[in-house]
Amino acid sequence: MKRIVFLSLVLIFPLIVLGQRSLIDKGDSYYNTYMFDLAKDYYEKSLGSITAQADKAEVNYKLGYCYKMLGNSDKAEMYFGVAVDNYVKGVIKPDVLLFYADALKMNGKYEDAIDIYKQYLQVSPQDHRAKSGLEACTLVPKWINRPTRYKVINVSKFNTLQLDFSPVWASKDFRSLYFTSSREGSMGSRDNYKSGQKFTDIFEVTQDRKGNWSEPIPVAGGLNTEEDEGASTVSMKGNDMYFTRCKAGKKVDEPCKIFYVNKKGNAWGEPILVSFPGFDNYEVGYPALSKDDKTLYFSAEAPAGYGGMDLYMAERIGTSGYEFGRPINLGPEINTLGDEVFPTVRSNGTLYFASDGHKGMGGLDIYKAITDDKGTITGIENMKYPINSSFDDFGIIFDGDNETGYLSSNRKGGKGSDDIYSFSLPPLVITLNGLVRDTTDVDKILLVKDAKVTIMNDAGVAGELISSATGGFTFKLEPNQNYKIKAEMTKDYFSNSTSFSTFNIEYDTVINVVINLAKIPKIITLPNIEYEYDKADLRPESTVALDGLVKTMEDNPNLTIELRAHTDFRGNDDYNMELSLERAKSCVVYLIEKGVKADRLTAKGLGETEPKVIDKELNKAFPYFPVGTVLDEKYITNLKDNKKREEAHQINRRTEFSVLSTDYGVSEEEKKIEEEKIEKGQNSAVIKETKSGDF
Repeated sequence: MKRIVFLSLVLIFPLIVLGQRSLIDKGDSYYNTYMFDLAKDYYEKSLGSITAQADKAEVNYKLGYCYKMLGNSDKAEMYFGVAVDNYVKGVIKPDVLLFYADALKMNGKYEDAIDIYKQYLQVSPQDHRAKSGLEACTLVPKWINRPTRYKVINVSKFNTLQLDFSPVWASKDFRSLYFTSSREGSMGSRDNYKSGQKFTDIFEVTQDRKGNWSEPIPVAGGLNTEEDEGASTVSMKGNDMYFTRCKAGKKVDEPCKIFYVNKKGNAWGEPILVSFPGFDNYEVGYPALSKDDKTLYFSAEAPAGYGGMDLYMAERIGTSGYEFGRPINLGPEINTLGDEVFPTVRSNGTLYFASDGHKGMGGLDIYKAITDDKGTITGIENMKYPINSSFDDFGIIFDGDNETGYLSSNRKGGKGSDDIYSFSLPPLVITLNGLVRDTTDVDKILLVKDAKVTIMNDAGVAGELISSATGGFTFKLEPNQNYKIKAEMTKDYFSNSTSFSTFNIEYDTVINVVINLAKIPKIITLPNIEYEYDKADLRPESTVALDGLVKTMEDNPNLTIELRAHTDFRGNDDYNMELSLERAKSCVVYLIEKGVKADRLTAKGLGETEPKVIDKELNKAFPYFPVGTVLDEKYITNLKDNKKREEAHQINRRTEFSVLSTDYGVSEEEKKIEEEKIEKGQNSAVIKETKSGDF
């Protein structure tokens, strides 16, 4: 009995092997003709009887590739993973690691993808695709955690369980839309074994005055056929269309081509093949017209390209609509080893496209081309999350200059496979929160009510406010502006300002500013004003304090001041007086060079005649000099510590300024009006103590 069973197994085993080989061979025949939907079925049937590691590696690799091309990233990841585990050198290529990492990334498994990309780079260290993928896996989690302000919503009215993608405007009022679909009711009802879907047609929807979209219907005329009618583009007038058509079947394998069709009345005529010089035998598709309808952008897979599908542009010749000059490759800033497809030219001339070769979130991502002043493409910008996802995102269109429109995506949570989504960008909200304080006494900072606050931007005065009872004020700012915020009280106070920019702000932002005002004292010491030894030349470090004085003069255009320079008591009295005057003049010259009018400035040299009196601020820095101490010759000479003696000399070698007048440039009539306001109490800010929690 045992021998009979053994003989049966011996007889059956070759039949199993032959059956398995037959399934694999059948799968290969479809795989080699790009019929991935059919190929996968035969490969999956063969899996149960495969025992050899080499066969297991090869079949799982091909299954992974089939599902990659069919857009099923979950199964692509699964089969590529099995192929990697059973890797046999010479049986499958090392790019199984690249495809496995890509599938992991597309499924949002960025940490796992990083490990596989690193393994692949050990084999192919120069592969740009893996380098971009690896870098993207570190960036994408940050994009997701801090998304752009775009809002993306599935348009259920447009979508079915089948393919719905590649929307284009059918009219310049943006109330009519074409898109491609494999839904029921299309003429292309046959199975497309490359995509695993039905063949696609072009459909139309229109919008009523209330913003409601009609039910999609196939476009009228001779445009749609039993073949694949794919991505399209329409001229500004709406009467010329270019679209992609692909013929495919069990016995048909022709490259996709672009066709031109003209609209006659309400229906499209018979399409005419567009022939691009030198591209007759290559795959071309995904047309997009420029704003002036004179240039056609498209994708093509040509040997002279950078790899995969590249973007090209061609100029129209004559008036036929279907004749073009020799296409020009858009170059390495745009094109990669991967696929660059679905170009779109916005109304402002900006080019958008989809690619799986640049740094992206996974699958196809949407990118914006960056150009210089001459229109030369200098780089690209990923549109990031949520415009992009870890899945395929492509075919974006904009509603003119508005940041609204539609895009295509097969991201999870949709209605079917490829779906159409709307997007919009809410207004950017930048809020200014300000506070006006009185810092005359830094030990007792006060809040200022009814201070005048002027807000200026690049266009001029943007707003005038009065500070609240708690010294606060708020204002809505515009993006991409330079701002200056100025606060004023009475003429007994210095006015003050602060500046900032709202350029490059991408998210809703609150900008907090504090403007400190202070009473005008009799004399103000300028810190860190230093000169060359025994000379009047300013040292570079002196300019910091003088630049601050320039700002004070700009904020207070009605002030005139006196620059006062001092020396220590060492040296000849007359010489010290002359040296201090020259030093004061050096400060005046610097201020004039910075734009302060000369008649607002006076220079005065005081030599050693006014030794410094220690105040609270100096006492904090030099606690061994008591408040009220006069640093005269007698006091300094009696100091036993040489270091303290030298510090006292240093304090005396100072430069100060005092306010001479607060009505420079003010007419007699304006002075009279100001005096009347003061008498009536109309120009007096109210000051109160700060509380904890006050901004």
